[in-house]
Amino acid sequence: MGKIFGNILVPYDDSPHSKSALNKALGMAELTGADLTLVHVISYDETVAKIIQPHEDSILRHELEFLNPIEQEATKRSIVLQEKILYGNTVEELLDFMNHENFDVVIMGRRGVTKTASTSLGSVSNAIAQNAKIPVLVTS
Repeated sequence: MGKIFGNILVPYDDSPHSKSALNKALGMAELTGADLTLVHVISYDETVAKIIQPHEDSILRHELEFLNPIEQEATKRSIVLQEKILYGNTVEELLDFMNHENFDVVIMGRRGVTKTASTSLGSVSNAIAQNAKIPVLVTS
């Protein structure tokens, strides 16, 4: 019999909800032997891309520093961790990435760094939950 989950995807933006989702995913990966893929989307449109393009190297360095403690925690727990940084529209990039890779489940926070107090799900988690072709576990 194979693993329950072979590869878990965790969209991550350093918000409290994504940190909670990451902790749950780390626990699930540790229990099931699943690999973990952490994806962070730097969201911007073409206009902003032209402005930040000269600064991409420093942005990437910052992203790698921001992900370093997560790498250390995964290593400590003997979890295989892959990291991916995407650029563009958050929902479109996540759905495209999910549909072209082999993930068994997505574990994500119900809200990200942009807070919408009037809804229980943020726009990204809502769009992913409604359009994903694999199970999505949305956490608080």
